[in-house]
Amino acid sequence: MTKAPLPGAAGRWRMSLFRWRWLLIVAALLAIAAVGAGLWWQGRPTKLDPFEEARAALDRGDLPRSRQLWMQLKSSQGREQQATFLRGAILLKKGYYYPALDDLQGLQQDPQLRLPALALIGQAWYHLGRHIESQAALQEVLKAKPDSVEAHRWLAASYYDLGAIHHAVFHLEETGRLDPTDFRPFRLLGLIHKDFEQYDDAILKYKESLRRKSDQPDWAEVREELAACQTRLRSYRDALATLAPCPESTAFDVLRAECHHALGETSLAKEALARALARESENLDALVLQGTLLLEDGDSRRAAEVFRSAVHAHPMDYLAHLKLAQALSQASEPDLAQAEQKKADYIRELRRVFSELHQVAWDSPDDIQVRLRLAELAKELGRPDLEEVWLRSAAALQPLEKKAQ
Repeated sequence: MTKAPLPGAAGRWRMSLFRWRWLLIVAALLAIAAVGAGLWWQGRPTKLDPFEEARAALDRGDLPRSRQLWMQLKSSQGREQQATFLRGAILLKKGYYYPALDDLQGLQQDPQLRLPALALIGQAWYHLGRHIESQAALQEVLKAKPDSVEAHRWLAASYYDLGAIHHAVFHLEETGRLDPTDFRPFRLLGLIHKDFEQYDDAILKYKESLRRKSDQPDWAEVREELAACQTRLRSYRDALATLAPCPESTAFDVLRAECHHALGETSLAKEALARALARESENLDALVLQGTLLLEDGDSRRAAEVFRSAVHAHPMDYLAHLKLAQALSQASEPDLAQAEQKKADYIRELRRVFSELHQVAWDSPDDIQVRLRLAELAKELGRPDLEEVWLRSAAALQPLEKKAQ
């Protein structure tokens, strides 16, 4: 579909695809899936029968009412299968995944309950980290019901967790198409395109997410990501307009400072930067920009001090080492400059390999070894969060007997 992102000329790629906050986005997507997972019939009667009412109660999280209705159905002749389905759904809601599977897997021959049971089976396997089984169940749903928005949502989450980004993108796009009210797939699609350095596409996705719900829970973060893309495309006025409604924060002020600096508004840039550093003195982007401004002012020694602070706080950041090498060179310290340049080159090479392996992982959703190698590189790059993500992704692909070991 596209090429994997490589470190840009400024070396600012942060390898942020699997940052923990995006796992929260996936969790939000799944919350929506849980709400709609039981709606399989085109129309609903005006007055729900006990089975439909119980499913509606489950959708809104009313477990006591759904359990009450399940007990009613359990004693009703001819409705044993519906009662079994409800018991499995209740167990799933309560986090008892294996007992839920015991109930739900026995319903796959029921013509009325097969598809909703498969959807819940897919969710149960997902929660157990068994992505292969989860995907198999959800794909069965899509074979019979290609427009099942719930199946697309859970498949998007599963493929995203495995680092199979191309598959995740497809199911996110389908989720957004099938549910015109859901803003979350476009926020995640925006992030994915941003990390691919496809900023034009990312901007479109972020804007669509905000169009669908401008006051979404993470609206400020969405605007921050959108403004970052606009900044990369040198649309500095647009970026400042995007940030205008946002509250004061370090990240927003750093972006504002970058835009004002690029527009030649030096005093405004320094004001925003001072606010950012007052809140977070070791913020990487703020320190790099502060050092850059000092270099432009001809104060290479003070710039070197700032870049040293950045390197001390973020020892595996390519740009901080590169900028420190430039400052030391201008300060007539060639030996120290050369040493920093070597460190920068080493980190850049690590990131290049890391980036290329992302592409391999995205194109090979069942390759365990490449995920283990990505975990090793993440550890070397000082990213324990990414290391854990890739280790979990590899573990999810292990055969069951190896998982037990």
